[in-house]
Amino acid sequence: MPFRPRRDSTFLRQRRALRWRAFRIFCWRCAGWLLLALFLVAIHDVFVQWDRYNVREIDISGNRLIGREEVLDVTGLKGRINVFRVNPFLLAKRLRDDPRIKSADVSINWPDRIRIRIVERTPLAIIRMDPPVMIDVEGACFQASQKPSQRSLPEIEGLAPSDFPGPGTPATEAYQETMNALIAWTQENVYLTFENIDRIRVDPDIGLTVIPKQAISGLNVGQIRVGYHFYSEKSAMLEHVIRYMNQIHMNQAIEWIDLTDMKRIVLKPAGADSAEAFRKEK
Repeated sequence: MPFRPRRDSTFLRQRRALRWRAFRIFCWRCAGWLLLALFLVAIHDVFVQWDRYNVREIDISGNRLIGREEVLDVTGLKGRINVFRVNPFLLAKRLRDDPRIKSADVSINWPDRIRIRIVERTPLAIIRMDPPVMIDVEGACFQASQKPSQRSLPEIEGLAPSDFPGPGTPATEAYQETMNALIAWTQENVYLTFENIDRIRVDPDIGLTVIPKQAISGLNVGQIRVGYHFYSEKSAMLEHVIRYMNQIHMNQAIEWIDLTDMKRIVLKPAGADSAEAFRKEK
């Protein structure tokens, strides 16, 4: 038969003592952790309610399209706020969710200052639709700004929401070629730039037509028919045409210049019939 110790044996008493000792150690440890947690909560409450750590200054930089009040609305930094309640990573994420913002960084300068650094998207043009939107070099669209500095951007007419790329839907040729033209006309040493472009009309069949803001090198031009493709080359061709017309002292206003076919440049003086349009073979 197996050996079974008696209930009052020394072995059982020692085992019960060890179990009781382990239980007391566990209880003391739990009590210690509980007291530490209560102490930390109390310290946290003291700092959170301490006026010394209330936000007194919010420094925002890099915002041109977005006003200061909009930034404060998005981040929720309004009213009496303690810096210990501010989560910089969450605030930066909220700012980056705005389509007008490319990147954002939020930091705390202890004890009472918050710095917000914003990098906005740079709009290239305003697309006329309902409501109007701005577009940047990456094709990101965002709400159009009413600030005077943004009203000088060229306007694009003829694009519809169906032209834009979407999930599982590629962009139309009209949209893609408009983006190619915008990117080409932002390059350096390009004759046709945003400084002399007022509007860009987009037609799926004939391509792009540019409406200049003012006289180009002293020559009044009503329209420049660019078509599709080779935008930098066509800009250079336009420069040669304008220089040639200035050399021959042609001061008559031009109704339109057609650069659609790179092998042939056609222009129509104001008031002339279509049959009288000038052609210059390349």
